[in-house]
Amino acid sequence: MHVKQYGKISIVVPQRFKILLDSLNDFSIVASMFIKKVIKTYKSTGKSYTEYRFVRGYRSSAGPRHQTLLTVRDIPLPETQWKLLADTVEAMLHNEMLLFVDENVEALARHYSNLILARHPDYGQQERGLDQPGEVDDLVYRSSFRVFNDRSFGPEYLGHTMYKRLGFDDLFRELGIAVRQRKLMSLSIIGKLVDPGSENATRLWARELSAIDELLEEDLSRLGHNSLYRINDAIYKHKDKVETHLCTQERSIFNLQESLCLYDLTNTFLEGSAKSIPKAKFGRSKEKRSDCRLLTLGMVVDELGFCKKTNILEGSVSEPHTLQEMIESLSANLESGRKPTVVMDAGIATTQNLNYLREKGYDYLCVSRTKPTFETEIDPTAMKLVHKDKRNLVEAQIFKTEDELLLYCHSQKMEDKERAMQDSYCMRFEDDLEKIIASLSKRRGNKSIEKIMERIGRIRERYSAISRFYHIDVHEKDGTVISIEYHKVKQEEEDERFSGSYWLRSSCREWDEQQLWDTYMMLNRVEAAFRSLKHELAFRPIYHRTERRAEAHIFIAVLAYHLLNSICLQLRQDGINDSWNTVRARMSTHRRVSITAMRRDKTTVIERITSSAEPYHLKIYKALNMSPNPVIKALKHTKM
Repeated sequence: MHVKQYGKISIVVPQRFKILLDSLNDFSIVASMFIKKVIKTYKSTGKSYTEYRFVRGYRSSAGPRHQTLLTVRDIPLPETQWKLLADTVEAMLHNEMLLFVDENVEALARHYSNLILARHPDYGQQERGLDQPGEVDDLVYRSSFRVFNDRSFGPEYLGHTMYKRLGFDDLFRELGIAVRQRKLMSLSIIGKLVDPGSENATRLWARELSAIDELLEEDLSRLGHNSLYRINDAIYKHKDKVETHLCTQERSIFNLQESLCLYDLTNTFLEGSAKSIPKAKFGRSKEKRSDCRLLTLGMVVDELGFCKKTNILEGSVSEPHTLQEMIESLSANLESGRKPTVVMDAGIATTQNLNYLREKGYDYLCVSRTKPTFETEIDPTAMKLVHKDKRNLVEAQIFKTEDELLLYCHSQKMEDKERAMQDSYCMRFEDDLEKIIASLSKRRGNKSIEKIMERIGRIRERYSAISRFYHIDVHEKDGTVISIEYHKVKQEEEDERFSGSYWLRSSCREWDEQQLWDTYMMLNRVEAAFRSLKHELAFRPIYHRTERRAEAHIFIAVLAYHLLNSICLQLRQDGINDSWNTVRARMSTHRRVSITAMRRDKTTVIERITSSAEPYHLKIYKALNMSPNPVIKALKHTKM
């Protein structure tokens, strides 16, 4: 790459155009900057790190010299483009016009040139005619500059782009929904992705914090209190069509194999009494909020975390009873003729459900609810290594029956965890027993057999995982407890319970140990989806008082998850493993701002601009194949 200058125009051109430009005698090579890679070492730890220096070459009376203008820790461009980047930065520092430069390189060069000017404000002033900076230049009074209407742009831009790629707007148009309503639908879904909260919080975010109105090309300053509540109801009416459309669209865009079907349940709680919601029931809350009524979400995802089907169930629903209904409804969203392997946890893997899957022609993989008779045949020398890293080692041994494969797995990390839990349970259980024994020697303590047995029963219930391995003798006389003795029983059974081992069972008889274990580990995709819903998309709690509003609240979060998973998958494919929380926070520094200034003729100029993309922004935009400098149309203010 070469930089050619003619007057105040710099052209950064590829090698193939050099011969053509060399024929113009007025052009001369002006680039003198280059990027230097330096490897350094921390003296305290001995670890090495790399830094990159923007270096300017110049001649002095003592000969050629180098000046380091800027040092950075990362350059999100391949090394083949470093020369082009350095030439572009050099041209910008001399305030020269650029032609034929890639927009990603230009945006990154703009960022680095601004950093260099901040550190070296006198650099290039002679070339720009600014030897004596004053209060007034040719265009505006510098003291009149004002920046206002600062709004977040980066995360909204990501969400809006993925919203269009997944074809949401095309679907809603086919369903006959008006333009204004479609824009509110996109606002609701993208708002749940970028700034999750209640519908009222989304309205305030859209009006006061975000540039989403400019992306939607719609004035949101008069957005009503109930608009988003009503629009969420409208989206939820088309739940089945929306899920079918997304399955088809994601299958096409990401070339999904859909060989696995991962199924699990989670629940969330409702604030208030929720008596008007029939499905809201008291049950076992995974957030320890058993004092509130619950709703349960059943979700099926594939091996890449894409949601295939959801079902909103009663809060007290039993896990095994949900599988058949979900499989029946899922079949409409699968590619014709393809039946994936169903992967599920032990809570769903009842004998009835496994027989049902066999009848429907589905293979399955699950955790065994009972220990098989093969336990006595386990040979430690025959165990095969299926996973090893710095923190864990997993070994497995396979056994075959007439219609299934059984896999015995032992995890060193799980064993360490369960042993620690065992010690903690035992210590706390025995401490509570000792408190009861100590109360027998207190003068005013209640020593009646009924009260002591009640206290022991409560302790057994509290520590149910360990209490069955203890035998407790209570000695009494005339209804008064004299002494209590306890000791452990079934020691071998206890050690096996906390051994870090488990059994998998599958109908895929051709699979080996590695494939069985790797496939089961993909259940983490469902857990990751639930974590995203709960912690990144504000899936809980629910404040609504009617059933359709509560279910719509959950469904909007699921639709936002489709955007989240699509974005994060593309980033992972490009080697970026940041969570959505990290991406959202760092991209929020890409802003839309308004600038006003006064000219020398006392007239005022106002510009609405997007801030320069920084290296992290450019890395994300490049991974998602997005322009770092999108064209944003002027917003027309009309009443919505």
